[in-house]
Amino acid sequence: MFLALSACLFSSCQGEPGKPGRDGRDGRDGRDCVMQTVLIDVPVDSWNYSNLDNNNYFYATVDMPEITEQVFKNGLIKMYRVYGDIDKKDAAQLEMPYVRPKEFQYDNGNWGFYTETVDYDFGIGRMTIYYTASDFDYELDLDFVPEAMQFRCVVEY
Repeated sequence: MFLALSACLFSSCQGEPGKPGRDGRDGRDGRDCVMQTVLIDVPVDSWNYSNLDNNNYFYATVDMPEITEQVFKNGLIKMYRVYGDIDKKDAAQLEMPYVRPKEFQYDNGNWGFYTETVDYDFGIGRMTIYYTASDFDYELDLDFVPEAMQFRCVVEY
């Protein structure tokens, strides 16, 4: 009896195939989605200092003709910080915005700690990337400028 029950449970039933379903839409208005990837390099000399009361940060604005009005209103923008050479096996990417704990050593040997935040905003034809350190130590170290950074921007619409 156990064998008969097992045969019924583990066998498949077949019958007449059903009618095919309706074709789905590929995307908005039946068009396929378009995706572009843009590498953005921000050299050290591209960082600007905000110098605002109680809200100091660095920023770099880059031209992004890929962000059209259509993309701005209906698209999707994703940003990643690239570490290393993107074409090499040891490269890494970190999705933005990101927050990273950091440490540094003072001249007297003591250690200091802060949190580095990198985020962005965009508009039609432009992207602005922001760098903020939680200790706002830039006022004490007037020579500080964020390091050169590379980003990968994915534009979908």
